[in-house]
Parts: sequence; structure tokens; C-alpha cells
Amino acid sequence: MLPTDNNSEKLSVLKSTRQAKGLTLEIVHEATKIPMDSLKAIEEGYSSRILSPFYYRGFIKIYAEFLGLDVGEMYKQYGLEATPKPTSSATLSAKAGRKESTGNMFLEQSQDWIAGVFKPKTLKAIFKVIGILVLAVLLFKTAGCIASHLPKKGISSKKQIEKSVTAFQVVKHESVPAQSESNKVEVAVRALKSTWLRVKSDGNVVFETTLGKGSLESWSADNRIELSGRDIEQLDMEVNGKHIGTLGGGERRIKRVLITQEGLTVKK
Repeated sequence: MLPTDNNSEKLSVLKSTRQAKGLTLEIVHEATKIPMDSLKAIEEGYSSRILSPFYYRGFIKIYAEFLGLDVGEMYKQYGLEATPKPTSSATLSAKAGRKESTGNMFLEQSQDWIAGVFKPKTLKAIFKVIGILVLAVLLFKTAGCIASHLPKKGISSKKQIEKSVTAFQVVKHESVPAQSESNKVEVAVRALKSTWLRVKSDGNVVFETTLGKGSLESWSADNRIELSGRDIEQLDMEVNGKHIGTLGGGERRIKRVLITQEGLTVKK
């Protein structure tokens, strides 16, 4: 829309006053929050198509007050009637600039946050925390792997030990007296684990095979019985009717045992 003939005075008052004060349109826009295109239309005497009469009147009032001009006089020059209740310049400024201010504030806050995060000191702290967490995870996994490969030693409870001692007497002596009452040599054995065994009765081999775990065997002779083989110390023994027990548990390896009417003797 072209300016009318009545706009020459408007131009001389608004624009000339701003120029006389050394102000640019940008300064006026920042101070009043009036949109730039609306300021240009008001200064050049146009009626901006995007403005309603309400905002047009309000922006003229704000602009006049900012430049120190009489608002009523400016209304007359623009052909506007004075309203009974003039609109507050602060309210109009807030409404006009609310959307722009909100957008600018959000943008500024986002920019500040991004700038803070990407500072060298902040980045260094973030990488340091990440490194510590990764190292902790690696150490935890390494410790678990090492622990899983360590040999596991079975630990018998006190009750288990007492039960074993009660069931099987452990004999650590090289000889055990066990006088025969029948003038016969008698021996009975029960294997605590599978044991290969050879038995001689008065010099004759009467048994030569593996005695399975839990198996029970007995032999008799006139003068002597000789036991030889592997893991003889794992045999629970009864000699001439007397319970002897095992010969030393797992603490020593016994290869040969001689049994007579007087008792048992460990042979080296």
C-alpha cells in the first residue's frame, strides 16, 4: 500500500525524531519488541496488513512513548481516535515479543548447555568417569575368571571328620597285636575305594583282582596271610576277630601287610 498525502507529517515526526536521537530501527525493535516490519510500516505511513487495528494503535502508542512524543497527538496524525482505556505499553510489548522471547530463551539455554558439555574440561571429566567404569568392569570379569580356575579344595566339616574317625579306626603303627584265639589266622577286609589286591594264604595265592569299593572279603590260614597291592591303606580291616581299621589313611602308601596269629605287621 502506498503512503497517503496525510503521511508526510507522520514521517517527519516519527522517523525524524528517531534519526535525531541517533537511533536505528534495530535499537527501537529491541527496546519496544515491536516487530521490524510493523516499525517500518508505521514510520513510512503504511497500514500494515498483518496488524489488526488494536495492535496498530498499540504499537503507535509504544513507539511514541519510546521517542518521548505525545501519544494523543500521534493518534490524531494517524487518524485514530483516542480510546477510553489506553492499552498498557508493557502489555503490548509482552504480547508482541512473547513468542520471539520464548524461542530465543530456549535457543540460548540449549546453546549454553551444549557449550558447557563440550568444554575441554567437561569432556575430560566425562571420559575419565567412563574409563573408570570400563576398568572396574574389566577387573570384575578378570577376578571372576581367575576365581573360576582356582583349584577347589574340599573341606570336611567337623561332624564329617568325627563320623569318619568313629567308623574307621586309623592305625599308624608298623605292627598291631591281635592274638588269635582259635589257632587260625583270619582276616576280613572292606574296600573304602576300588583296590587292586593280591592275597596269599600260607604262601598260596587265593585272591588276585580288583576289590570294588564297598566290597567285603575274608580269608583264613594256618600260619600266615600276606596282602599286597595298591591302596592297601584304604582297606578297613578285621584281624583275628579284632577290628583294626585302616592303616594310616592317605598319609602313607603301604605295599604289603603280613598277618599271623600274633597280629598284623606292615612290611616295607
